[in-house]
Amino acid sequence: MSQLHEKSFISTTQIQPTVASTSLRPATVGQFIAVVLIWSFTPLAAVWTVQEIHWAWGLFLRYSLAIPLAFMCLFYFRLKLIINLKAILSYVAGAIGLFGSMTFCYMGATRVPSAMISIIYGTAPLWSGLIVVFILKREHFHLRQWCGLTLAFLGLILTMGLGTDDVQLDMLGIAYEIIAVLLYVLSMFAVAKVGAKIHPITQTTGSTLVSWIGYVCLLPFFISEVPTQLPSLQASMALLYSALFSSVLAMIFYFHLIQKLNPTTVMLIMIVTPVLATFWGISLNHEPLSSHLIIGLICLCFGLFLYAYRKKSYNL
Repeated sequence: MSQLHEKSFISTTQIQPTVASTSLRPATVGQFIAVVLIWSFTPLAAVWTVQEIHWAWGLFLRYSLAIPLAFMCLFYFRLKLIINLKAILSYVAGAIGLFGSMTFCYMGATRVPSAMISIIYGTAPLWSGLIVVFILKREHFHLRQWCGLTLAFLGLILTMGLGTDDVQLDMLGIAYEIIAVLLYVLSMFAVAKVGAKIHPITQTTGSTLVSWIGYVCLLPFFISEVPTQLPSLQASMALLYSALFSSVLAMIFYFHLIQKLNPTTVMLIMIVTPVLATFWGISLNHEPLSSHLIIGLICLCFGLFLYAYRKKSYNL
């Protein structure tokens, strides 16, 4: 779940969403469904990977596999990897959401279930909205958005089991995931601030390459954790899935969607994905299901909907 947003998308989707269009082409619908499915399986793939491979080596292998596919996409779309100071700064800014965010995400994946990873990442639009309102002071919330924001964070608290007698989640793992989503949001703003205006596929390829270099530099600290045997079929498939689908294919589809669809429709990805991810985690990984998780997930999704939905469009 390492998305890199363009400046226009940050200002609209995260802050002042508009009503979705009702006319969609079959290819666009297919891309939307593909992104939802890919990202709903991604947290589970991360959990299965770190069950057998140390998180640092798992991420190194993931990006080692993703880089060739990213360059194949560049070649297919007749794009080039731009090398200049501004482009490199943009790649580094994007790497905050790949290297930084994914590091904490995989560290947290060793401690919390896949459903919780997806739920916490689903709150990314809320965090970015708070940054714009309270730190950048560029926008302000309307009453509907305040209600949605409050309900969504209440749902997040309920999914964690806070306030109940049996908190079964690892709080350090939760902290790792929250840091991961904050770094992910920071990356969005950093890419927008650099303003290199690079094609999304080029941006993704450059940031993936920078992240891979980062993991190469990180590996000497975990040399004792180097895999000594081939992982199981489950872990191998999870690693390949993360590299090929989550890191590259979903990104290409996602950037096409934000260019073709209204922001509210794109925001639905954030609402549907945690629900599916919870289902996959329970059915495929035997993760626990509790009443407060169900209630919290409903509150979170409805809060995100209130936050995103607007009765009319706003010109920004």
